Amino acid sequence: MKSYERQGTPPKRKLKKKSFSFLQKSQEEYYGSNQNFKLTSDLLFIKEEKDGKVSYKPVSKYMKISQVEQAEETNDVTLTLEYSYLDKKRSIEVTRDQLHPNDIQKLSKKGVDVFYHNAKQLIQYLRIQEESAPYTTVHTHMGWQDTPNGLLYKHQKIIGENAPTSSYKGDYNLKPKGNLAGWKSIVADEVIGNVNLELALTMGFSAAVVGMLSTLKDADTLIMHICGKSTRGKTTAAQLAVSPFGRPSKTSKGLIKSWNATGNAVVSYLRNNYGVPIVLDEASMSNLKDFTSLIYTFAENREKDRMTKEGGLRDQGNWSTTIISIAEHSIFQKTNANEGLRVRVFEFANTTWTNSGENADNLKRRLLDHYGHAGIEFVRYLQSLDVEEVEERCNRWKDRCEETLPDSDFVTRVSEKFGMILATADLVNESLGLGLNLEQMMERLHEVEQEISMERNQSDKAYHFMLEQVIKNYGNFRSHDRVFTGRECWGVIKYETDHIEVAVLKHQFHRLMKEASVSDPKVVLEQWREEKRLKTEPNKFTNRRKVGTKEFRKKVGLPEGTGTRGQDVVYVLLFDRKQLKQFGIRKVLKSEEISKMQRLMLPRDVATKKRKKKDNGNFPNQITR
Repeated sequence: MKSYERQGTPPKRKLKKKSFSFLQKSQEEYYGSNQNFKLTSDLLFIKEEKDGKVSYKPVSKYMKISQVEQAEETNDVTLTLEYSYLDKKRSIEVTRDQLHPNDIQKLSKKGVDVFYHNAKQLIQYLRIQEESAPYTTVHTHMGWQDTPNGLLYKHQKIIGENAPTSSYKGDYNLKPKGNLAGWKSIVADEVIGNVNLELALTMGFSAAVVGMLSTLKDADTLIMHICGKSTRGKTTAAQLAVSPFGRPSKTSKGLIKSWNATGNAVVSYLRNNYGVPIVLDEASMSNLKDFTSLIYTFAENREKDRMTKEGGLRDQGNWSTTIISIAEHSIFQKTNANEGLRVRVFEFANTTWTNSGENADNLKRRLLDHYGHAGIEFVRYLQSLDVEEVEERCNRWKDRCEETLPDSDFVTRVSEKFGMILATADLVNESLGLGLNLEQMMERLHEVEQEISMERNQSDKAYHFMLEQVIKNYGNFRSHDRVFTGRECWGVIKYETDHIEVAVLKHQFHRLMKEASVSDPKVVLEQWREEKRLKTEPNKFTNRRKVGTKEFRKKVGLPEGTGTRGQDVVYVLLFDRKQLKQFGIRKVLKSEEISKMQRLMLPRDVATKKRKKKDNGNFPNQITR
């Protein structure tokens, strides 16, 4: 019996004497101070000495560490293990803590020739052999990092003065392709002159500015949502936006990801990204029913706290960048009506991004040949300015926006974010000479803000929603001037001289608020009370009104009223009488009320009255005949 076979289960097929490119048949490598291990193209041997004679006994099939990688952020070590299985060269990545008798045996399922009988010898060999394996440093984070040597930027390589030698090894394809001149030619031919595409390109570059500012202060992630019908160039605009930094595609680890994932998976796309733009496509395909929580998480630059099985806190993922979301529908259709959301997300609805189908096709085709260069050039320019100067540039543009945007409660926050975008465009022109039109870009942003501001005021939006519901469901409100004909009663209408009081039953009011996507009605009610749109009891949002008799309540399915007066808790909204009158909501007058009204005079009546007044003036003491 051969010595190799005595060590364990022999292979089912006989090993062929086949040479590999990584170690020729004639070559032998020795490891250890006393040449303890010998490696050939087929087998690994261990040295044995007996009776003064040296021999080598087989331990396993060919196995060798071909690469040692250490993560720059965590110091974790990953080994590339090269091995032979069924006469074919294969490789697998293992972490260094797998060089343990129990863990290393699990590699046998990958075809590695390791079992209980040889595990300890293999670990001894690999620990010796790794010292001679090529060593490299890798990084898994993207974007800016503040170090004692200054601000560094992690891309395919680390950019900056005295930057360590390292290569990116992560979830995205940041490796530049083509050249900068080719990319600039695409921009000159297909982008310049189209303010929407220029703006999309600036959105992508803004990620580097946002990430840089986050090293100095808290800077929310910028979130842009592009929505509208197909064939408007939404995805093409997004590809253009990310092309300065990496592969502009959904495949091959491109910078375009899909919304069609769990919430935690979507958040994972952003972890440890401090300045590379990310696109989230196909929001319409997402199974998530409510994006509200995710949007707040995106903007706040960190994951929610979560517990480990042991009861401690998991490490939080962090980021600071620009996110471009794409869908056919408004992102706010899947959110509540919080005003803060519309300050965190800027929505570009029904915008035609490309000039034509040919323009879109050219961009898609050519951008896959040239990408990843312009971002590096832009980052180097930012490093030459330092973060304080970049912040000052953003503040200048913020002040200019604040002067020109309509005054509102949110103008400062909106101006700060628009300032970052416009400052980015300014810096891009300086560093790359693209000729972006900042004035047109500013006008376009102002148009977007005007559209958003109309939707942002939750109080006004909810008030007008209630007005619409009163008009549409007028028959469901009881009033003393007409017979109630509705199937259910929502409340009572009372007509005053200059306004109309609409008392809405409490349960109906909260149902309508939910339908209006108002997450916290108290916020709306507080505002209405301040604006005199709500009539309340002291220190309350509610009031009391008697909706109807016992017979009426029984007929429409209402429970008995509370208290001695049988009143209901209601919300009393005040609406302008003239406004509701335009929609047919007016008091129906009784015959006695009509008789008391001043009669409208016909033209001949007016003439008679004037003549009588004149005659009475000439003969005050005489009776006219």
